[in-house]
Amino acid sequence: MLSALAASLAAFGCVSYGGFTPGASTASEVRATSGRPTDVRFSSGEEIWEYATGPEGYETYAVVFDGNGVVRSAQQVLTEDNIRRLVPGKTAREETRNLLGRPGDVYEMNGSETWEWRFKPQGFAPEILVVSFGSDGLVSRVTRVMESVGGSRRGRR
Repeated sequence: MLSALAASLAAFGCVSYGGFTPGASTASEVRATSGRPTDVRFSSGEEIWEYATGPEGYETYAVVFDGNGVVRSAQQVLTEDNIRRLVPGKTAREETRNLLGRPGDVYEMNGSETWEWRFKPQGFAPEILVVSFGSDGLVSRVTRVMESVGGSRRGRR
C-alpha cells in the first residue's frame, strides 16, 4: 500500500521536498538538511519522516525511506490529489494517515472519530479538512471548511 503511495507521489511532481533525490539521497543527508522530523513512523517496512510546517501547519512533507535508509520519495502530502483519494466506505485510517500525514487534531464525538488538518489547496485561502471515521475504521465523511482569516470574533461585542 505504501509503495503505491510513494509511486503515486513521485508521479505527481518532479519537485521533491528539500531537493532530495529518490534512490540517491540518504537519511543522514535529509537529517543534516531538514533537521529533526516532526513525526517518524513505520508502515509496510518503510520508514517515514514527516515535516509539518508551523503549529498545525498548512503543509506536511513526507520523506519515505527504503530498508537501506535511501529516500524513496519526498513530497508534500496535503494535496487536492490525495484528498480526492479518500473514499467514504473504502479508505481506512492507516491509508488516510499515509496519504495526508499526522492530523493536527483528533477527537471523538457520538461514536465517530474525526481528524482535522489545516491546508491551502491553491496556495492561498486556508481551509480545514475534516475526515470522520465510522466504527468500522473506514472514512465515513470528508468535509472541507473555509478557515477564518484575521482572527475570531468570539468574545467581542
